[in-house]
Amino acid sequence: MLDLTSLGDDHMKTTEFCQLAHTTRDTLRHYDSLGILTPHRTQNGYREYTLDDVTAYTIIQNLKSAGLSLDEIAQVRSLQTQPITPACRQAVLAMIQEKHDDFVAQHHFYAQLMTITSQMTTEIQHNHQEKLAGLIEKLGDL
Repeated sequence: MLDLTSLGDDHMKTTEFCQLAHTTRDTLRHYDSLGILTPHRTQNGYREYTLDDVTAYTIIQNLKSAGLSLDEIAQVRSLQTQPITPACRQAVLAMIQEKHDDFVAQHHFYAQLMTITSQMTTEIQHNHQEKLAGLIEKLGDL
């Protein structure tokens, strides 16, 4: 989560945005070229960022953390600003359903991993070497 407490004016230059978001100019330029983060341009062509851009950047970072590619992120971001046409509906729906299935599988994997590591902690604390070895074997079955 980005700290917005130090942000007085709601318009930022690229340098200010980079500091706030802990990112680089190159990243922002790349996102702009892909159309996933398109800041306002001043009369002299400089990029100017707003609080809405901070929100958009956070969405992008969260989707990247979830494993979406930048192309997939572009698809998701376009849903915010463009009407859903029949042409894009099927492609976007298929991508979102596939990601949902991936997230469910990851959730299941991590739930099992949490159970096993919790049990491992207990067995280590009680010095149960044999039970610990069995739990380690279970890690191969995930």
